[in-house]
Amino acid sequence: MPEPATLVIILAVFLLAGFVKGVVGMGLPLVSVGLLTAIIGLQPAIALLVIPALLTNIWQGLSGPDTVRLFRRFWPLFLPTMFFTWPGTMALKHLDVSYLSALLGVLLIIYTLLSLMRITFNVPPNWERPLNPVIGAVSGVLAGLTGAFSVPGVVYLQSTRLSREELVQAMGMIFTLAAIGMSVSLSGQNLLPAQLGLVSAIAVIPAVIGMTIGTRIRMKTSEQSFRRIFLIALGVLGAYIVVTSTYSMSRSEQAAAGPMLVSPAAI
Repeated sequence: MPEPATLVIILAVFLLAGFVKGVVGMGLPLVSVGLLTAIIGLQPAIALLVIPALLTNIWQGLSGPDTVRLFRRFWPLFLPTMFFTWPGTMALKHLDVSYLSALLGVLLIIYTLLSLMRITFNVPPNWERPLNPVIGAVSGVLAGLTGAFSVPGVVYLQSTRLSREELVQAMGMIFTLAAIGMSVSLSGQNLLPAQLGLVSAIAVIPAVIGMTIGTRIRMKTSEQSFRRIFLIALGVLGAYIVVTSTYSMSRSEQAAAGPMLVSPAAI
């Protein structure tokens, strides 16, 4: 169990992360892992994320009136996303995915900028049937490789011209199944420690409180305002992925250089 001061910080972070998720329908992993990594490290931060992410996404996915209709429409997208996290996490043991993560971040930024400039992307209804399983499989593999559930699944859903509430609910559904697949695959490969399970369960409380507040704010915003906030959030996510991936690549290069690196202080 963390020290009391650290526990308070953890709960405050999940309160903020839940609020962001309530407003734009995503962002809990970005905020919580991004802030907690600097405090307790990456692996404990990911462990703390599991239960709040799973439960808040279940709530988000089931809270609207369109659960059955959206599942019937997009189940060929949702289920491959869940199942294909397994090969993605298996590849974590063998691949350096920093370059791939950086590419994903750049693509998110480009998509955001083009959308904000009113260059729209629309998926015709007759394309959904063949595209759903392909996008789902790619989303699952990339989620397993990078931990980012948003690419390309959320971008694809946004391009199907769902309404604000339909989009938020559909994101909750795909995030839920991706989180389930990720948890099972990580646990099956002994990559998910269980020591912080109690703290992760406690963190659900501030995450739900923050999400409730954020959801009430979202309900008071117009469709146009929500779209702009949503796209900006995607751009921030892309920038975050690029920065963290670039940092990871620089660390890997330094480690590969090994003894050949000499600090200025040693000269």
